[in-house]
Amino acid sequence: MFEVDMLFAFALFSIGLFGISSNRDFLRIFFSLEMLINAVILMLASSAHYLGLAQNIAFAYMVMILATLEAAVGILIFAAAHKFSKVVIADELSEETL
Repeated sequence: MFEVDMLFAFALFSIGLFGISSNRDFLRIFFSLEMLINAVILMLASSAHYLGLAQNIAFAYMVMILATLEAAVGILIFAAAHKFSKVVIADELSEETL
């Protein structure tokens, strides 16, 4: 089962990486970043479970806390950019619109 978890985490990481590199929309980039972070959490948690590495559990918890903070900051940035400029495409933002 360890290989299946790692394969799923690698697939999740690959999809997130593709989403970041191919989209210009803030929300899609944000969700792709969340997929990347969740893939790392899955790798840390599955290695802690199957290999018996207790320190990976602590790292997984720290990454979960950082992912929560990143999600809050990302939503605030998206809301502020949309409120002031009415733009959701990152390439269309300029200093004049903010």
